[in-house]
Amino acid sequence: MSQELDKRPGELSIKKPGLSKEQKTFNKLIQQIAHLRRQLAEVTAVLDRQRQHYIKHIYPFVQQLTELRGQLVILMNGFMTISKGLSDHEKEALRLLILHMLQDIFRYQQGDPEGELLDIFNALSDMTYHDINEQYLAKLRAAAASEETLPAPVTTNKRERYKEEKERLLEALRRKNIQQLYRQLAKFFHPDLEQDPSRIQLKEDLMKQLVIAKENEDLLTMLQLELQWIEQEDRHPDQLTNDKLNLYNTTLKEQVKELQEQINSLFNHPKYEFLQGFAKTPQSAGFIDWKSEKNNLDNLLYGFRDIIAGLSQDTKSALKILKSVLKHNT
Repeated sequence: MSQELDKRPGELSIKKPGLSKEQKTFNKLIQQIAHLRRQLAEVTAVLDRQRQHYIKHIYPFVQQLTELRGQLVILMNGFMTISKGLSDHEKEALRLLILHMLQDIFRYQQGDPEGELLDIFNALSDMTYHDINEQYLAKLRAAAASEETLPAPVTTNKRERYKEEKERLLEALRRKNIQQLYRQLAKFFHPDLEQDPSRIQLKEDLMKQLVIAKENEDLLTMLQLELQWIEQEDRHPDQLTNDKLNLYNTTLKEQVKELQEQINSLFNHPKYEFLQGFAKTPQSAGFIDWKSEKNNLDNLLYGFRDIIAGLSQDTKSALKILKSVLKHNT
């Protein structure tokens, strides 16, 4: 059923002259859902492929760059306390540059930020690193708020606890949507509500599949079951009454919204989040020029080593190098 729908998204469309508003909406939603399913599968496949390429070919250079950034931040921070040599405007530019570099370090760093780099960030930032993370998690908690009691993370590493809670809250949002869809479909499929004996077995089978899909948190199967039911109910959707179409259209609209949200939120999943440094949207991630990115990393490694060497000289020579860096980055 699902393969047929994917190949022929208009197969379930109502085809007759003089369609009602509800029939036109039904056709549009059926086609939207088929399109969004394909898009979700395609985008996920692209992100998985790009993630594997990054891990194998790019990440080793990112690790080297992270180490050099750390050395450079410590050297630059030493100039924040000098009384002469930098204007107030230059010191503010230096502060912002250091914070920007620290954010890049923390994004790719293995383990929880700690030690001197964390102290520097907390000293220069308007908010501590801990408070920034808590503020973001508070937004996720509000979005995921439900009657369900969420289990607490059990890891000891702060960074791992943060990542785990973030994944947990995003998953709670997905489960909440699955629960809403389950309740809607259960009304359609429940065999006790069927008067026609010839259709009770069909509803029992659909209900069993629905329960299994819910237990597995398999949203795609649940969506497919609904379309299968629409097709099975009358064989010809054009025979559905406008009242029934209104009921189905309400559910289908929610499914469209859910699929759109899944596609849009893919980039925020911890599994793919790092790709935001190379592409603006999940759809554009398939066009990342990894050869150019590798060349850029090589140039950055060379440049950082050169700057580190310059800032390690006497104060007068180092200030000259630092001013040049600030001018280039503002």
